[in-house]
Order: sequence, then structure tokens, then C-alpha cells
Amino acid sequence: MSADNFEELVSKCVLSGFPQRLLYVFVRAAFMDEGDEEAGVVQVLFDAHQPAQPGLNFADVRTTADAQSPDWNIIVVGSAKNSDASRPSDEQATAFLADMREKILVGDIADFSLLDRDGQPLEIETEIGEHDDPGHGQSPPLVH
Repeated sequence: MSADNFEELVSKCVLSGFPQRLLYVFVRAAFMDEGDEEAGVVQVLFDAHQPAQPGLNFADVRTTADAQSPDWNIIVVGSAKNSDASRPSDEQATAFLADMREKILVGDIADFSLLDRDGQPLEIETEIGEHDDPGHGQSPPLVH
């Protein structure tokens, strides 16, 4: 789901007619200049979730996140809803967040909103980079 800012995203969830949970993955992205392109690496720091409800604002989310770790500079936001019109449980949200973290680590972010520390949308393209140690597992995504 895309939106011009966090509050619009919340509004879309609330007005959808389905009770939803907002899913947050807080990351630290380091960008560097590689010739003609800007590239970087993403590190997942922590995640959280909460019911989408009227009055939810980004300032509160940022304050809570900063209490956990002030090192994040991008929040990846998703939403979850159940087909039976029930709000996803805490256990379901935890499973959705695990899936989100995996997708972020491989650069599969098309289904999520990316926001900066002010709650404004970011447009970031990703591609999977080559890892120097093939036995190390998945490569971190490169971001442009």
C-alpha cells in the first residue's frame, strides 16, 4: 500500500473496512557513492506491530522506536489483514514480520512503504549484491 505520508497510510488502512495491523521493520541503511550510482547496504535493527486505528501518528511511532534504538533511518511499513475480517493476532503479526524481514534482506520491498525518520515516503530501488563469502548465506541487498 502506498501513501504520501504515514498518516495517509493509516487512514487507508482504517477506511479499508478490514481491521488491520501495521507492521514496521526499522532498518539502518548506509549509502555510498559508487561512480555514477549511489549504493548502500541495509541492516535490519528491530521490528514492531500495532493495530491500525484512527489518530495513530508517526511522531508516536518514532518516539517508541527511538526508545528501542535511535540508529534507524528508514522504516519499512506493511499492513496485515485476515480474509475473515478479523484483526491479525500478535502471533500472526510476528510471522508476517519474519517474512517481511526476509524479503527486506533480499531486496524484495515492492509491497511495502518506505519512510524516512520524518514519516515521508522514500523511493529506493534494490538489487541483490554479490557476497564475498559464499558460505555466509544471503547477501545483503544493495540499495540505489
